[in-house]
Amino acid sequence: MFQGLKELRSAPSRTALITLTVAMITVMVTFLASLAAGLKYQSVSALQDRLSDDQVLVLEDSGTATLSSSRLSESQIDTLREDYGASLLVVARERVDSTPVSVFSSPDIPHGVAQVPSEFEDDALAATSGTPGTITLGGSDFQIERPDRDLYFDHQPVIFVSDADAGSLRTNSLAAVVDAEAIDSAGGAPEGTVALSGDDRWNASASYTGEQLSLNLMINLLYVISALVLGAFFMVWTIQRLRGVAISSALGASRRVLITDSLGQAVVVLAVGILGGLAVTGGVGIALTDTLPIDLTASTMLQPAGILLLAGLAGSALSLRPVLKVSPREAMAAA
Repeated sequence: MFQGLKELRSAPSRTALITLTVAMITVMVTFLASLAAGLKYQSVSALQDRLSDDQVLVLEDSGTATLSSSRLSESQIDTLREDYGASLLVVARERVDSTPVSVFSSPDIPHGVAQVPSEFEDDALAATSGTPGTITLGGSDFQIERPDRDLYFDHQPVIFVSDADAGSLRTNSLAAVVDAEAIDSAGGAPEGTVALSGDDRWNASASYTGEQLSLNLMINLLYVISALVLGAFFMVWTIQRLRGVAISSALGASRRVLITDSLGQAVVVLAVGILGGLAVTGGVGIALTDTLPIDLTASTMLQPAGILLLAGLAGSALSLRPVLKVSPREAMAAA
């Protein structure tokens, strides 16, 4: 590593350029990953809270398989309840003040109670009903209860009410929640319906699929770009330092030492650039939390950084061919 670190110090402009490039790629990858996670939360967090891991979401088979377009018929509902032991998921669209909201039915909410997100202030809610501590939905007054965290569906805040209360509202969507075991036992969902399980359930949000596909595609492309950029950079750098490598080889340095020295350079550049990029993403993300749906977590920061480190090392490893094939006599003669 001594020779590698010495070469990094001897070319500060070149070292700064590639380190800055790594930092910029890190900022783009981690920021996009945090944005994708934030958009996912605003698209399907209410569904994730409403459904457990072993439950399936049954929708009308209308061709789109989204919750907003699902309108289960009475016969389908009866079949799902009697043969599958399903519970009905009712989704209504309302307005609180001037903000559109989605109202979800939940068996865990008592009758006459509405679980309202904390983003709605008490004064604004009281204005809808004229009574403090209550909210008016669909012409009926509900006692307000605050959740542990605000949940969203299709980028709208979600209010939870009881199953009976949800049925009295202006219903926009009807779906069913069924245990996966019941679906398997019956050999599938009833005719005219489609069952979504696992991560496919989040596709019931009209906004989820397009957002996640586009953002994850950009993130994966950045991983490939980082490997190519770093591979090209270290290839040029390796060729330029080939005389020094040849001298080290002539003095008895083993191939393992030469490879470790070359990869050590890449690790130093990648580590400094990635840490700098993480610091920038963290600072900007915290500053924009109230403006953009950004979710700064270990999975959106450290995981992309780790993948970026591996991609960079893979790209730099491609530049080691000249080191593996270096002939001390030929390299020094060419120099």
